[in-house]
Amino acid sequence: MAEYVQQNLEGMLPELEELERLGVFSSDEIRTIVRKRREYEYRLQKRIVQKSDFLRYMQYEINLDMLKKKRKSRLGIRRNLQAEHAAMKKIHTLFQEPFMPTVVLGDKCSVAQLTELGKSTCIHTYLWIMAAKWEFEENKNIPNCRSLLQRGLRVNSSSQQLWLEYFRMELLHVEKIHNRRKVLGMSREEGDDAQDEEVTAEFLAGKVPEIVYKKAIEAVPDDINFRVSFIEIYRLFENTEHGCDIIYDSLMKDFPQSEEVWNLKARRPIDDAKAKVKKGTTVITESQWSEFLVEMNKLFYQAVEQVPTEKMWELYITTCMELLTDSFLEQAKGQQERNVLHLFSEAEKAKCLSEDLYKTWVDLLLQTDQPKKALLVCKKGTKQFETSVSLWSEHLRLKVLNKGKIKDIQKEFSTAVQCISSKDSIHLWNLWIEWCIKNNPDEVESVFELSLQSCVDVQIQMKNKYVEWTSSKKGIKKARKLYKRLIEERPYTISFFRKCIDLELMQVEPSAKRVRDLYEAAVDHFGSSHPELWLDYIRLELLHPGGKPDNVGQLYWRATKTLGGKFTEEFVGLYSLLQAGRV
Repeated sequence: MAEYVQQNLEGMLPELEELERLGVFSSDEIRTIVRKRREYEYRLQKRIVQKSDFLRYMQYEINLDMLKKKRKSRLGIRRNLQAEHAAMKKIHTLFQEPFMPTVVLGDKCSVAQLTELGKSTCIHTYLWIMAAKWEFEENKNIPNCRSLLQRGLRVNSSSQQLWLEYFRMELLHVEKIHNRRKVLGMSREEGDDAQDEEVTAEFLAGKVPEIVYKKAIEAVPDDINFRVSFIEIYRLFENTEHGCDIIYDSLMKDFPQSEEVWNLKARRPIDDAKAKVKKGTTVITESQWSEFLVEMNKLFYQAVEQVPTEKMWELYITTCMELLTDSFLEQAKGQQERNVLHLFSEAEKAKCLSEDLYKTWVDLLLQTDQPKKALLVCKKGTKQFETSVSLWSEHLRLKVLNKGKIKDIQKEFSTAVQCISSKDSIHLWNLWIEWCIKNNPDEVESVFELSLQSCVDVQIQMKNKYVEWTSSKKGIKKARKLYKRLIEERPYTISFFRKCIDLELMQVEPSAKRVRDLYEAAVDHFGSSHPELWLDYIRLELLHPGGKPDNVGQLYWRATKTLGGKFTEEFVGLYSLLQAGRV
């Protein structure tokens, strides 16, 4: 290992001596460079080399190369140095070396092992991109950059990131050539000879990125979002409309019944205009925005005719709703709101309005100060989606705001909870109780009684609220009568017993006997799995003025016999803490 490291370091001596002789680096800096390289070389000779070891060494050499170029420029050195060639060679070697084990292992592995190995190359995608980026930006070597990306794609042809970076690189290259020719005052037709003229004409027309795209969708044929990524990259560059046309055409050809593709096609006039405005290359007038909107609506109408699905209508309406908040279309907001409201009506006629769209429709009507229409739409929504808690909640809220008759509202609440019999109806029961307390107090008790006939989840919550309301409005005597009845009715919950115990303890002179009776009923049902319940019972006998401390021993014995397994251990521990005064 040491011999190999020393050999590598000795091979670097000529370039380092040249750099010191020309004054690019001082002798101290040369020693530092040698020391750092020795450290990195030793890391690469370990038994198990990490990817991070290569990456750190690569980054160090790249940074060192950039520093050399800056020093060379400052010193006015124009000729190419041996050190520059050596640095380039070293960086190439470092980029290539992590992949060599894959090639060596290829002859030794079974088919199954090679399959797994092929999958693992996905994690190396960024290394190919890093290498290509360095060639493009630092080394200014386009052929090497292109070659690296092509090699990466041969290893992993399904890597979307590699395809997109290859596509982006070719567009950047075209843009650089265009800018250079513009600075030099050269026209597209000017060239060195006829052959260059033909190649340059095709190249400048953007044919290479188009070829990259076609090859990419051959490798990844079924991913719509992947193709959309090419459009987004195209929009970052000038004069790429033809390339975008090719992508849109391929999407329509390969996915003719896809709602997402029709949505992309219909949005194109607006999306293209926004991209140009953001780049600052175009100023679009109000009349032009109106034309784009007309074109967009025309395409969307084609979409809902060709693909008349709920999702297609939802995409259409969602796009229009987004435009309402778009600063680009602020001046046409009023007209756009009317168009969207018309769209909701059309979607409803086509029976393609989802639950979420009904809620969006109601919100828009309320924003445009049309509460009565909103109530009407909400009612239609509850007929279409009878089990929608959110639509029923909004409908009932609007019914109350519109000051409907108490009898009618009471009927609507009754209908709502009948339509939604699951635990989701708890919210509606709470709304009904709150409304009755404020507007129809005589019916509160009957609504509570009705809720006790609903599903178990509703009964559990309503039992507690019923007793609490009765205590606050009708007094503790009525509450006692009620909870004694409810204790005998299923479902049994420990929270209900605790609510009753709390009500008794809140009295001015709480009765120990009544609380004791409640604890006895509670431990009958839940004493086998709730050690804290026994502890609270014992605490009552110890601390309450009417408690019976002599009963504590008996309660302790009953608890240890009733509780099972781990609960007994927990109870014994808690009881010990109680005796020590720590709980």
